[in-house]
Amino acid sequence: MATSATPAAGRLTGTPWAVRLGRSSAGRAALEVYDAETLVDVVVETPVAPETLRGARRAVSPGGPCAIAWGRLPAATALPEVLFAGWTRRYPADVFMVGGFCWLAVAHGRFTTVRVSHRGDSCGRLRIRGGRRP
Repeated sequence: MATSATPAAGRLTGTPWAVRLGRSSAGRAALEVYDAETLVDVVVETPVAPETLRGARRAVSPGGPCAIAWGRLPAATALPEVLFAGWTRRYPADVFMVGGFCWLAVAHGRFTTVRVSHRGDSCGRLRIRGGRRP
């Protein structure tokens, strides 16, 4: 993937994560997700069977514990609903469109799972993986 941006350019405030947009070798838009300075995922725009929920991580940042989830937009391009859950609480996250083909959600708190739905239909559930230690 050839881009001129650095991961720090897309740093998500108050978290150890960064994102950047680029292009795949075939010229399709791509989203790179970084945990600290380590590339953890590349999501390439595709019209075929998009994974609405692609990944999730958690970490402890200087501002406290936090979690991130990301994926591709459903075919209708409406943002999905994202629900982070922990042992004792559930938190509906604010979801943001990235690059016109992906979404991203960040929540502050201790969470173990994330569920994604779109227009009332379940699109996936993941256990949130621990991130890199600083």
